[in-house]
Amino acid sequence: MQLLLWRWADREGFTPIFRFLLRYYDAHGNLLLLAVAVCAWLLRRQPAALAAVQFAAQRPWTIAAALFPLLCLASLHVYHAYPLSMDEYAAVFQAEAFAAGRLGGAFPPDLLDRLIPPYFQNGFLAVSRASGEVSANNWPGFSLLLAPFAWLNIPWAANPAFGALSIPALHRLTKQVTGSQEAAGWAVALTIASPVFVLSSISFYSMQASLLAHVLFAILLLQPTVPRALLAGVAGSVALTLHQPVAHLLFFLPFAAWLALRPGAPRILAALLAGYLPLSIPLGIGWHLHLVELMQGAGSPGSVPAGQAPLDAILARVGNVFRLPSAVTAEARIAGLSKVWTWGAPGLLVLAAWGYAARRHALALRILGAALAATFFGYFLFRVEQGHGWGYRYMHSAWFILPLLASVVLSIPMDRERAELRAMAAWAVVIALVAANAQRLVQAEAFIGRHLSQVPPLARAPEAGRRELVFVNPAAGSYLLDMVQNDPFMGAPRIVMLLQGPESTTEFVRQRFPGYTRSEQGEWGELWTAPRNN
Repeated sequence: MQLLLWRWADREGFTPIFRFLLRYYDAHGNLLLLAVAVCAWLLRRQPAALAAVQFAAQRPWTIAAALFPLLCLASLHVYHAYPLSMDEYAAVFQAEAFAAGRLGGAFPPDLLDRLIPPYFQNGFLAVSRASGEVSANNWPGFSLLLAPFAWLNIPWAANPAFGALSIPALHRLTKQVTGSQEAAGWAVALTIASPVFVLSSISFYSMQASLLAHVLFAILLLQPTVPRALLAGVAGSVALTLHQPVAHLLFFLPFAAWLALRPGAPRILAALLAGYLPLSIPLGIGWHLHLVELMQGAGSPGSVPAGQAPLDAILARVGNVFRLPSAVTAEARIAGLSKVWTWGAPGLLVLAAWGYAARRHALALRILGAALAATFFGYFLFRVEQGHGWGYRYMHSAWFILPLLASVVLSIPMDRERAELRAMAAWAVVIALVAANAQRLVQAEAFIGRHLSQVPPLARAPEAGRRELVFVNPAAGSYLLDMVQNDPFMGAPRIVMLLQGPESTTEFVRQRFPGYTRSEQGEWGELWTAPRNN
């Protein structure tokens, strides 16, 4: 695994951040997992760690209640309450617009190229060159979920809430599928011992909301009745419209095939469809029509030609995403699978495969296993690798199936030798809960801290009572274009713009922001501040 990571880290077709995380963070994670496995093996005859699994089996809501404030603290102090990637920033930007009762932000049209780097226009953010209206160029479900938190000025608390709620939901699903409370405890324990779950719960990615929505979808649809199918459609429509529809469509395929072959399929499928429609039409088709209308015209990358039919424009946008798999795509997906190993609890993939093999006759496990496989292999048709991301983002919507499957084998009655394996697994969970999560939290904090320190003013809060302009020079560091982030209506104390040269900056500030003075300057760019009474 380590040799493969080093090979993939040199793959020219991968983005720099994807290569960096493979070479350094994932390689270091594998070394820690090896150390955890050795410690767990040495403690395999000591059953004390099994008490933690029993607690998880009996008190999932207690764990969720304790986890939420811890995740909030980590979101504030590890993640710096900062949307690191453009995927994260676009979601928060749109949530703030929704919180203000608007479909998008409003920038002065002549400042668009300063406030949004042209490289990102109509990629992450859809822009109107005529009006200055700006909307996130993804399906808006996650931003709608974030909107109440943004209205309360705590968008950093949303994913901790979704992560905490996922614990009792997964406990419920595992107990429903396996009939074993002990298995539910193992699923919970393996989940919180997996750094991908913790890091996703403190980020601004939509993955944790997707995971929760898919757990609820499975709970409802694996025991289908008309009312449950209706509710499953609602949960599915949330999953479908969170960010992009591919993840849910892939997850849904095995369920659709199974339902179509059941007695009474028309009534169940009709109820399921009825649950999907109320959200899917406005948040799916309606939102894309909004984006197409916004981007019609010329003058910015990725703009939609004026007069192009809305349906043709939508199909063109879809066609730009999907391709037959290339060698680079295949290697990116296999590298992603290595991330599932590295960012999970020790031995999670092996235990999950064993659990599926041991109980593959169980219909629910076959359906969930097929959903997991469809999610993984379906993304071979998705032409880009994930770029930045903690763990493997493209599998996270179905990731919860791994601890569920692993819980099956760990809850099977065992002889003395296998009892030692179960004790070893419990110790691995307990040690990884502390050590593996701590390692990843330290890595994430260091990464985000270094990223922000490239532009010193952005590494600190604006001075109280004083507005400021930060001009960022994108050539001065790594991924500095991503740091040009603003609230949708330019009402925050700080405005961040793209640096376009010192002479033009001086004249630009004199004309557009009179009274501001340059207070800091460096290779990174410039800081201009207003008088205190502004």
